[in-house]
Amino acid sequence: MNDVGSPIDLRNYKDAVEWQDTANVKRPWRKDFFEYYASLIKRHAFDSCHILELGAGPGFLAQHLLSELSDIKYTAFDFSEAMHQLAQQKLISSERARANYLIGNFKEADWQSAIKQKYDFIIIHQALHELRHKKYAADFHKKVKNLLKPKGYYLVCDHLCAPHAMQNDQLYMNKQEHIGALKEASFENIKMPLEIEGLCLFEMSLN
Repeated sequence: MNDVGSPIDLRNYKDAVEWQDTANVKRPWRKDFFEYYASLIKRHAFDSCHILELGAGPGFLAQHLLSELSDIKYTAFDFSEAMHQLAQQKLISSERARANYLIGNFKEADWQSAIKQKYDFIIIHQALHELRHKKYAADFHKKVKNLLKPKGYYLVCDHLCAPHAMQNDQLYMNKQEHIGALKEASFENIKMPLEIEGLCLFEMSLN
């Protein structure tokens, strides 16, 4: 039950750039998820909608949402200053004015203490496995739930552990393990609206 080590250090600028340069080449269908998020937010959001992205990386999703949704305010949370630097370079000045960047590490017990408000939408896209072991997922989800506004949405997209996807069953979860961790965190009405090439999206909303 030891944590699974990472072959790269995304706090290192060179590693961050390499991840940025290959992510959308390896998985061009990431954009399908981005478009789903934007569509969902358009349907359910209101003026001054606040969005938090956990494990925001080099800002591909931020760029998509801020360019598509002119009224949102966006907060990026990541443990890598290098990733935040890359993310900010993607935005025009009017988009940067609606974005906020926080440094924090999921591996710290009180990582959520750096976040001082609640959000209408919280998204973690392709970063849940950065907990470095699936045993931490339920506790992570519990902390996220406390950061949601009433009627807020939580969107979790990550690689599946499956024959056609990832093989490490300590780092990645199958669908039932994902659902089990979310239920343990008291999320209900769990939907799976999108799955492409081993990436699966879980969607929850508070009543």
